[in-house]
Amino acid sequence: MAKQYGMLVDLRRCIGCTSCQVSCKMENGVPVGSFRSRVEVVEAGEYPAAKRYFLPKFCNQCDKAPCIRACPVEGATYKRDDAIVMTNRDLCIGCGKCVDACPYGARYLHENIPTKNSARPYLKKLPELAAKQAKDLRVSDKCDWCSDRLAAGEEETACQRNCFGKAIVFGDLNDPKSRIAMLVAAEKPETLFPDLKTQPRVYYIAPDKDVFEATDNPLNPE
Repeated sequence: MAKQYGMLVDLRRCIGCTSCQVSCKMENGVPVGSFRSRVEVVEAGEYPAAKRYFLPKFCNQCDKAPCIRACPVEGATYKRDDAIVMTNRDLCIGCGKCVDACPYGARYLHENIPTKNSARPYLKKLPELAAKQAKDLRVSDKCDWCSDRLAAGEEETACQRNCFGKAIVFGDLNDPKSRIAMLVAAEKPETLFPDLKTQPRVYYIAPDKDVFEATDNPLNPE
């Protein structure tokens, strides 16, 4: 059976250390101010009932991905057979439509990687690009579940490897003996924004469901 990757975050174990966020930046050369993975931190309530919520967020590798539908260039954003949504940097024209379409805030334009594909054939649909010089356009980037590691035969993402609380679980959902498959079956985890029907592949074990509403805010508010 073909592999179908997924990720699970056990919020009972997450301590908000942001190790996943930091290790992802180091692994993938993510520029300052942008994130492939991030930990949202929110303090809610007042003493003696104050709470602090942590919610690690990633690309949800949606089965019905809005970013794929929004992309005007066929093949620039696509879904692999193993369920990972990828960006083809050779085809991306840097229009940012996929960034705007993602309800999880998982995409950004990589300031250090210029586009290779010409946007000229798409100007009729994207007239706003006509005012931009080709040298200023940048490719879209996002979490790809460390596809370089997978290609090397290592089925462990950088964020999972460096999670101190062992809260992150990555693996093949089609393998009933894998840890993630067993946890999904046993714990009945939640997904973010299920009403959007994007069919995300990132799951959360959340003993306190208020975490989803509390952390639906700008990144790490001061």
